[in-house]
Amino acid sequence: MSANDPVEILDLHIKEHTANGNMHPGENWYERDYREGEDVLNSFSELQWHGLKKIFGERTHIWQEACVFILGESMSRGSLDMLVDVYLRGTDQIACYVAIFLSDEDLAELDDSVKNSIAAKTADLLADDNYKKYGSHYVVTLEKIRDKLEGD
Repeated sequence: MSANDPVEILDLHIKEHTANGNMHPGENWYERDYREGEDVLNSFSELQWHGLKKIFGERTHIWQEACVFILGESMSRGSLDMLVDVYLRGTDQIACYVAIFLSDEDLAELDDSVKNSIAAKTADLLADDNYKKYGSHYVVTLEKIRDKLEGD
């Protein structure tokens, strides 16, 4: 990656605001400063989305949460695809956090195979209350995802 690479710029933005992925960002970041990262996402090419997917799993959980927040707030198609990827391939803990944003998305536009995968992951998280390890409040968004997919 080069210093002008949007993936590296986003990575550095998140690291700067999370003490290199070790501390949650401050309140100002959640209110307005995350938008710097959102602006970077708007310039992503398909190759850069792939680059973000590649580094995502290598970063700390706090970095991942900050990235998911930016993705969830950006409302771009690339962001939706990335959120789905993280939901399906990430840890259960990060998937629960992604569910907050995914539950507000229009899932009807996704391919049937993707919707089936999301439904299976959601069922796994709801089974035996697995989500409770990460917070009982996640049930609302997981049920919202389940209900949206059952309505299709």
